[in-house]
Amino acid sequence: MWRRDIQKEESAHFGVGAMIVFIAMVLVATIVSSTIILLVEKMAQQTQRTSEDARRDSVNTVIIVGGWVGDDFDDYLFMMEFGSAGEQVARVDVIYVLTCTHPDGTFYYRSAALGNSMGGSALFVWEVGDNKPATAAGNVNQFSPGARYFFTLDGGTNAAPGGDECGPIDLDQNGINAKLALHLPNGMSTFQDLALSNGRVMGSQII
Repeated sequence: MWRRDIQKEESAHFGVGAMIVFIAMVLVATIVSSTIILLVEKMAQQTQRTSEDARRDSVNTVIIVGGWVGDDFDDYLFMMEFGSAGEQVARVDVIYVLTCTHPDGTFYYRSAALGNSMGGSALFVWEVGDNKPATAAGNVNQFSPGARYFFTLDGGTNAAPGGDECGPIDLDQNGINAKLALHLPNGMSTFQDLALSNGRVMGSQII
């Protein structure tokens, strides 16, 4: 009978071990690479969102810097200032909302594009330093970044734009305040309480 000696091959053990280590390293590298790619994508998306939020905040911002009684009945005069950076904003895209609540709980509001009277008295919008337009056709159509503008509002509601609800005479007679909001496209809104400082005397401040 033939007898065969089986001897250990040390090199084979080393080869198998090296292969196992190599496969493990490949798996670890794959996992690490996938994690890095995922983190980079999330950081890029977050940066893009942050940039877009900052752009919107800087472009589409406006504040009301002054407000006065326009006459002794139902007219107001306001001054607003736009953010110093960004693109122009179309006047028809800026929406105003004038609201008030009477002592009996009745809520009134008037809302439209800035300069649109909804059928009531003509409203005017012009840049500070220029003359008030003679007609609403002469209103500013584009608001520039960093510029200041005057605009007029009067009392009344969307249903009855010729009324005096929420106008100076209405606030004075009912002892109430009103609220004004300006809403910009793709941007922030600004809100202002309107309170008479000297009855409805023309030129007296309301904010």
